[in-house]
Amino acid sequence: MVNNKVKFAIVGCGRISYRHIEAITANQGAELVALCDLNLERARERGMDLNVKLYRDYNQMLKEQEIDVVGIMTPSGMHAEHAMDIIDRYRKHVIIEKPVCLKISDGMELIECARKNKVKLFAVHQNRFNKPVRKIRDGIENNSIGKLVLGTVRLRWSRGQAYYDRDPWRGTWALDGGVLTNQAIHHIDLLRWLAGEVESVSAIAATRLVRVEVEDTACIWLKFTSGALGMIEATTAVRPLNNDLEASISLLGENGVAIVEGASVNKLVTWTFGDINLAEFSENPPNVYGFGHDQIINNVVDTIAGKSEPAVNIEDAFKTVVLLSAIYRSIELGGKEVYLKDNPVSEKLGVIDKEHQKIADLYRTDVVLKREKKCAHI
Repeated sequence: MVNNKVKFAIVGCGRISYRHIEAITANQGAELVALCDLNLERARERGMDLNVKLYRDYNQMLKEQEIDVVGIMTPSGMHAEHAMDIIDRYRKHVIIEKPVCLKISDGMELIECARKNKVKLFAVHQNRFNKPVRKIRDGIENNSIGKLVLGTVRLRWSRGQAYYDRDPWRGTWALDGGVLTNQAIHHIDLLRWLAGEVESVSAIAATRLVRVEVEDTACIWLKFTSGALGMIEATTAVRPLNNDLEASISLLGENGVAIVEGASVNKLVTWTFGDINLAEFSENPPNVYGFGHDQIINNVVDTIAGKSEPAVNIEDAFKTVVLLSAIYRSIELGGKEVYLKDNPVSEKLGVIDKEHQKIADLYRTDVVLKREKKCAHI
């Protein structure tokens, strides 16, 4: 019997990989065939009780295994590099965890790389699939909300020093970014997706409770191209630790108010555009990752089968990175208002200087294996 399932592999078996594994194994049209991580023990832990091959070298994996789609879950600053390498060498479809890239130039090159090689790129912004978020999106598309007045995000999560100390790339400008890039990117993406494109931003940030290069707290003021205004408050400095309090979005329009709250933008708490059962449009996920990865994998399978197109296309996800870069540029300029039409670029985010080159090389398979081979002969 011919196996027509879409075959998946995952490169990078860190925190988020388990949600992808759950979503792939839950889809009857998908098959997980391989896991790859430079730390083979971590891959083994993720692949426990699964009939999958384990690898340290994704080149070996892609040469030995029949694979349709590769999930990139390596350090944020390596996403674009790893994706382009796999696309150029092996012409595989790719799923990229957030953010799709850190540097604007990498994002532009990534989009062109996929176009040239005629492969599909899938960006992971799973909260777009949350029930309350979908309800608001529908309200925008059918003009229930009307002219937008104000859009806000409030993220109050908790990450301690141990979180950043777990891996050397965490908390660096070159490979990670701070609360805005690593946590609030989900909610910044939702705000842009729901409220529309942004004309200008003014932002300030601080590092209050952890020892890292990047920010753990930030405040941003936005002006949308529609003329509406916006605010973003984001922090991972909630204490005591392990206390993710809130991830909320609110939209105020000429016809009423919509507010989504909960630890993972999962509960519709206010909807003044008609009588509805709020509970019907709310969810109770077991953690802040929510249920959206299942919808993303379903969409990947349908797209590879020719039944759909990427639900979160790379060009749209890249716009969120462009907005992030503008926010960081404003922070670098001491809160000065910057306009997206001027194509502002952060001078820090994603820049791998000499100081961080050795850290980046820790996640380049060819470099690591070459170094180990050389050391073995000393």
